Amino acid sequence: MTAHVKSLGFYKHGATSKPLSKAKANIKYISADHERHENKPELFSKDEDRVHRQDVYQKLQEQPERGVVAHKLVLTVSEDERNRLNLDMRELVRDTMNRYEMRNGQNLDWVAAVHDDKGHPHAHILIRGYDQDNKQVGIYPRHIKDFQEIAEQEKNRQVERHRERQPERGHTREKDRDVFREMHQELGERYDGKHGQQRAQTPLMRGTEEQSRPLKRVDERFGREPSLER
Repeated sequence: MTAHVKSLGFYKHGATSKPLSKAKANIKYISADHERHENKPELFSKDEDRVHRQDVYQKLQEQPERGVVAHKLVLTVSEDERNRLNLDMRELVRDTMNRYEMRNGQNLDWVAAVHDDKGHPHAHILIRGYDQDNKQVGIYPRHIKDFQEIAEQEKNRQVERHRERQPERGHTREKDRDVFREMHQELGERYDGKHGQQRAQTPLMRGTEEQSRPLKRVDERFGREPSLER
């Protein structure tokens, strides 16, 4: 299944009754914790991992009282695909929005929340009707087509990034094993002249030797043979 982006409409002055209040209610809804959510939704944006609802409300109130107040989108992937490909929904939303802005030369102001519902993982996205340059934002069918195409591409790119990291983790594990082998070789087997036998020097024995050095110095001072046995 491909990543799917759908428009859920918009709130507009002169076309919607109390558009500002309805936009605020939508923000409250997408960030509310319902029983069907496996994880509590958190509002986030392109730059912030946690956005407070009051901050979004204030931006909506400060924009001009004409045109669209906010656009609503939803980005969906199948639960099987999300689990099988280990998709990060926040990352997918951010990558999709960033690519869309670059393609269309816009600096959008948006917030989103992931709804981790069993059988239906998706993310709600609310785009303010005025961008960060205070220009009106229009979302038309051709723009939804752009979002759809970009979301699928970014999903595949995320999967490729995950695959590229796998060899790095394997390389790290092999490097760790090499370090341990070198440690064992460095410790080696040291000859015990006192008992005329060889024995492996372990980290524990090394620690004991370190602890015994003050006693060894005392032995040497009084002309006694150094010993680790105390």
